[in-house]
Amino acid sequence: MLSKMLAQKKSFKIAPQHLRGRHLLGQYILGKENPIKPRSLIFCLFTLIIFLQACSDRPEDISRTTNEWTLPVLTLNKTRLADEYVAIGTVTADQRIDVSSKIIGYIKALNVREGDLVKQGQLLLSLDDAAIENAILQAKAGVESSTALVKDLASDVKRFETLLAEDSISEVKLRKTRLQYSAAKDNLISARAGLATAQSQRQYSRIESPADGIIAARYKQLGDLASPGMPLLRVESSEQLIFETFVAEIQLSRINVGDLVRLTVDNINGDLAGTVAQVVYAGDAITRSYKVKIALPMSSNLYSGMFGRAFFTVGEGENLVVPRSALIEKGGLDGVYVLDENQRVHFRWVRLKRQWPDLVEIASGLRAGEQIIATAEARLREGDLIKQATDSE
Repeated sequence: MLSKMLAQKKSFKIAPQHLRGRHLLGQYILGKENPIKPRSLIFCLFTLIIFLQACSDRPEDISRTTNEWTLPVLTLNKTRLADEYVAIGTVTADQRIDVSSKIIGYIKALNVREGDLVKQGQLLLSLDDAAIENAILQAKAGVESSTALVKDLASDVKRFETLLAEDSISEVKLRKTRLQYSAAKDNLISARAGLATAQSQRQYSRIESPADGIIAARYKQLGDLASPGMPLLRVESSEQLIFETFVAEIQLSRINVGDLVRLTVDNINGDLAGTVAQVVYAGDAITRSYKVKIALPMSSNLYSGMFGRAFFTVGEGENLVVPRSALIEKGGLDGVYVLDENQRVHFRWVRLKRQWPDLVEIASGLRAGEQIIATAEARLREGDLIKQATDSE
């Protein structure tokens, strides 16, 4: 076997073209043909060595120390809560009165502006009453004339009755005088009624507020002509405010008059308790929604036009709730720290639903049976170990 290999080695010959290629390579390296500078050659070899050394090194393991905490842990369980249907709406006055005039006249004085608070019986505006005063004077003159005529005819009747008893006049004369006396009394009654009517017009020249409230609109200016049936002012009563909202057709059967409703108004701190006062069973043909009026409690901070939300109880369901102390905000979003099977914490975003002073309902992001940190710490980091976790009620 060895002898055969030696025989093959002896018989091995290098081809001329191979020898020529090696000769040219040697000349190129040694600088006989297009020579390379020794300094450049050394630099290239040094760079190659560093590159090979770097490729052969293994990356060092990167590790960080984890902190250990003793914090209360909460095991999530579903809680039976009332299902709520939310509808937006507006605070408005239950009593809106358009004030108008019963007589024709020019506005002589206008004492209020839009937004003014008024009391019942307060003077709002006055009309020119010159025509009314003239009518009153004319009616008084008619009453006085009729009164004088009645007195004169009454005296004639008595005198004629005496003369008839003495056969000094005829009975026909007495009968005609009595008829004139009766007609004069009827005219006096009519004149007095005319005077009362004229005097009653005087009160209509002074227009007063029909209720406590606020001037919501002013349709006329000083000097404008007021006429019957044309509104001059709008007064919104502040005695009873209501919350008007619209509910979807599918929720209409679950809302009844007398139901308690939780309300939130942007300008009021805390919730308000309202009562469904009226359901208008005449829906909008386009939106398929129905108007619902909710009676509001008396509050000095409520005004007509305020925006709010009504929360109708439409059933019950099981949902997850967590204490508000378990939430922590990162990047403008809310989340909680969840424990894995190794008692290490991991941050998880959650989406909130209803909120109370101490509890928050979770819409998504958590499942029943998971454990979370009941009191979140801002210093907690991903992967920290909860050394002694205690269940928190």
